[in-house]
Parts: sequence; C-alpha cells; structure tokens
Amino acid sequence: GLDALELGDEAIVETAEFTLDGRAMRTVRQAYNRVGRAGYTVRVRRHADIPEAEMEHLLKRADDWRDGATERGFSMALGRLGDPQDGQCVMLECSDGDGELRALLSFVPWGPHGLSLDLMRRDRDAENGLMEFMVIELLQQAPEIGITQVSLNFAMFRSVFERGSRLGAGPVLRLWRSLLSFFSRWWQIESLYRANAKYRPIWEPRFLLFEKSADLPRIGIASARAEGFLEVPGLPSWLRRRRLEHH
Repeated sequence: GLDALELGDEAIVETAEFTLDGRAMRTVRQAYNRVGRAGYTVRVRRHADIPEAEMEHLLKRADDWRDGATERGFSMALGRLGDPQDGQCVMLECSDGDGELRALLSFVPWGPHGLSLDLMRRDRDAENGLMEFMVIELLQQAPEIGITQVSLNFAMFRSVFERGSRLGAGPVLRLWRSLLSFFSRWWQIESLYRANAKYRPIWEPRFLLFEKSADLPRIGIASARAEGFLEVPGLPSWLRRRRLEHH
C-alpha cells in the first residue's frame, strides 16, 4: 500500500460552460474587451496546418521572447516546439492592429477532445492582458476544433490559499498560507492560483503517492525540479537550454 499526499489542483475549464456573462466575470470581461478594442486578434490552428516557413518565424519569435535561459515551464510540458511529430498540438497567435505578432500560446492534445497548456510567450512591450485574451479566444473558438475541455495549469497548494483566506480558518492553516504567500514572492505559487481562478475552472486534485515517509525529501526535490522551482545542478545554463530544445 502507498500513502497519498495532496500537492495541489489542476485547473480545467469545460468549454461548453464557459461564459463571460455575469457579475463574477466582470473584471475578466472588461480586460478582454479592452484588448479587443486595442485591435488585437487571435488565430487558432493545429501545428500541422502551419506552413514550414511560418512555423520557423513563430519559433524565432518564441525564442526571442524566452524569459531567460532558465525559464520556468510546466512539469507536463513537451519541452519542445515545432517538432513534426506534434502536428495535433494547437497554436494561438496573437497579432496587434498592424498585424505584428505579439504573443504565442501552444497547447498539447489531452485525450480525444481536450487541450493542455504547454507554452506561453509574449512580447513584453505589448498590451497587458494578452494571455488572458488568448485563453478566452480559445475557449470561445473551441467548439470549432472539437475541444470540450482545456487544462490551463497546475496550482500547487491551491486549497491552502482558498481555505486559509476564509473566515474561521485555524491558526495552523493561516500560518501555512502566510508562509506560502511569502515564498510566492519568488516562486509565484499564489499568483498562479489567482491567474487560473479567474476562469472559474473545475479544480481536479493531484496527489503524490509514496511508499516511505523517508522518501519525501527526495521526492519533493524531484517535484520542485519538474515544476521549475529548482534548477538542474551541474550543467551550465546554455547546455541545459540546448538539451531542452533538442531532447
């Protein structure tokens, strides 16, 4: 028998139920409309439908916008972009009113009718809110490409932030939430949860199964590396990047 430890929750949006209507979505709706009024548009297509020359341009822009050599990714990410084997992946290209590419999102297939967020890149000089604008465009266009579910991200310790902020939360829970909020200054634990929560997703818990408690420190380090909280030691940054891009 194995013991289980809850790590956090995956944010999953059912596309048929997503709506911008209602008071709860007012802030998101206003941000979406603001970006749209600024002239931004989003193109959604499978990687297989992108001509080779266009894909090369997208790859170059994605590399230009890379957030440093040790950019944090997702534990479930492919770690590559533009591979011919990934034709069923979905690319979102956001352009400004002049037709200039300003941001990219790439999603990998998840089951027969789902997508999971894989890569996010944007021009830092572009309008704020582009990522939210693109995600909403995908959710609205999803039926056209047969998508019913979209997995946005994994929010580590989500329940701690949610329950710890409630009236009547116990001292231990409040202390745990305060510690996580403190570390979020560097690791963006809380901000990632807040970014996901705005879409009002279904939260699916993710558990870690282990045999012995003595294994937890080693497992914790491996999980932190997988989620991008710790860098891989022993290799120069330029070599780590090259291995990621060509593995």
